[in-house]
Amino acid sequence: MAVFKPRERLVYFRISEDEFRQFSSVCEQGGARSVSDLARNAVQRLIADGQRQREGHEVEEKMRVLENLIAAVTEQLHLLAMSQVREGAGGAAGLQAGGGNAGAGSPPMSQTAGRDE
Repeated sequence: MAVFKPRERLVYFRISEDEFRQFSSVCEQGGARSVSDLARNAVQRLIADGQRQREGHEVEEKMRVLENLIAAVTEQLHLLAMSQVREGAGGAAGLQAGGGNAGAGSPPMSQTAGRDE
């Protein structure tokens, strides 16, 4: 048989006769050895649920921080893209006005093609 951790502390609380019958019925249905085991398991579950809930709040806070960071990075990427679109539009207009890569005062490529110089 397994060796259990010795239980040295005792906790008392009063219950009504109806509550005792309900507890006993739950013990039989749930397989608890006694009302004490039932109460102990219930309190341990409450403690574990509270810890999970606290950990859940920590995760929720971290998720909010990450969501804010992602939103900030997305905004920065959007601003960068808009900046490059503006620069690209200005550069394209300059290329059309200047005739491509030719320097100022040079004739367009179509006029020089096929000439012997």
